[in-house]
Amino acid sequence: MNPALGQPIVYHPFGTPAPALPAGWVEHYTPTGQPYWYNTTTHQSSWVFPVAPKKKKQIKVILAELDIVRKKIPGTHWLFVLTADGYEFYYDRETKTSVWEMPKELEAPLEELKKLEAEEKEARKLQQEEEESKKRALEEEEVAAQEAKRLKLLQEEQEEATEMTEEDIMWQLQQMEGQESDTEGDIPPQEDVQEVAVVEEKEKKETKAELSEEERIQQFNTLLEESHISPFAVYTVEYPKLMTDPRFSLVPSNKQKTLFNKYCHALGEHIRQEKAKEAKRPEDEFKELLESKVTTKMYWDDFRRKYKDDARFKALPVTREREALFKAHVKHNLNKKKNPVEEYKALLRNTDIRKDTRWRDAKKLLENHDAYHAIEDKDKREDLFRDYLEQLQ
Repeated sequence: MNPALGQPIVYHPFGTPAPALPAGWVEHYTPTGQPYWYNTTTHQSSWVFPVAPKKKKQIKVILAELDIVRKKIPGTHWLFVLTADGYEFYYDRETKTSVWEMPKELEAPLEELKKLEAEEKEARKLQQEEEESKKRALEEEEVAAQEAKRLKLLQEEQEEATEMTEEDIMWQLQQMEGQESDTEGDIPPQEDVQEVAVVEEKEKKETKAELSEEERIQQFNTLLEESHISPFAVYTVEYPKLMTDPRFSLVPSNKQKTLFNKYCHALGEHIRQEKAKEAKRPEDEFKELLESKVTTKMYWDDFRRKYKDDARFKALPVTREREALFKAHVKHNLNKKKNPVEEYKALLRNTDIRKDTRWRDAKKLLENHDAYHAIEDKDKREDLFRDYLEQLQ
């Protein structure tokens, strides 16, 4: 059918040849032989045969990517600039001037630049091929893991279907009682055994009728607690230990496993929260707030007014201790003797900056950090930013 009309494409593996894959898509097969498709650009997989996007959207993407290209010429203070309209010029970063014609002094450096770019392009190509190979292997492993998980779930469902019901439990109890009677040399008639089973079943139903659903679940959980069930316990392993207790049968058999797993999950979460409370002292929580929010230009009154409702601020109840830790933190940061340029470069690496990020957008991400203001020269900030973009390309 026509993909331009939004209709699905039906893929016929026999008879008619498969349609061509759009650019960037690769076909793979699962261990069971089922095909799937992987996009090397978006790193996403699809069970549905991919369709090429419309031309209109492609044009918009291309136009959005057009921007000024700046290249630092090695060994010089010049930049080679290519505009969105295709014009080329040269920019001197020292004199802040631009020229249309290439200065003679740049002939050799430009040849060196072209050589370096060719080498980098080849290195990137090899790296990309290696990464794509690794990603394909990971995709295949993920598909294999999903298939194994599906088979495991299917097996568990089959096992659940064969779990013992109340009738099976009653039959097993009857057999156990019969074995005890054989040991004592007194074998009761079959009618007596059935009568006892009927009486026990009747008493059990009466007990259930007297209790609400909430009370039955509460007694079920009490049984699990008294049995010292761990958060990592497996239902099928613990089942034989619990089945003989009357509280276990208060819950319908089709809900026993669900309530068991719910209890284990809640117990594990409770233990994790208790350990987290023990691990963090109030002072540590307050220091964590200082590390994440305080700058060297912030005053105590501003900090207190802004974060007084933060749980980490309230964790330390004594105001004098808060202020003392705040001042010590600010003083420590002021005494740090680090290279401002290296600090600024580290800030660039730790910020969400991509190779297509514009300088005016990057400033909004950087201006709240001390390392940004440590570089007082505005032009130098931008030059270092441009150098960092070249490393990303």
